[in-house]
Amino acid sequence: MRPYELVTILTADLEDPRSAAEELAEVLKSQGAEVEKVDLWGKRRLAYPISKKTEGVYVLYNFKQKPSMIKEMERVLRLKPQVMRHLVVARDEK
Repeated sequence: MRPYELVTILTADLEDPRSAAEELAEVLKSQGAEVEKVDLWGKRRLAYPISKKTEGVYVLYNFKQKPSMIKEMERVLRLKPQVMRHLVVARDEK
């Protein structure tokens, strides 16, 4: 398993962003990932509008996953309506 970071931008109109972040952590776990840390950065102004929205809730996930499962995990994230954008980056194994 390799270490990864996932940054998501959730819609700002969520009633409870913390529960939405935990729900996405459960999605990662259902895909076989070992979630190490969930860091809720909070609501921030976007650099440019996404679907006519100017604010979003940023969440950072640190997790370990098999490289072959990343594509499937990204597909599942694209299907979630509360996720406006996401980015997965491989971390150094140090």
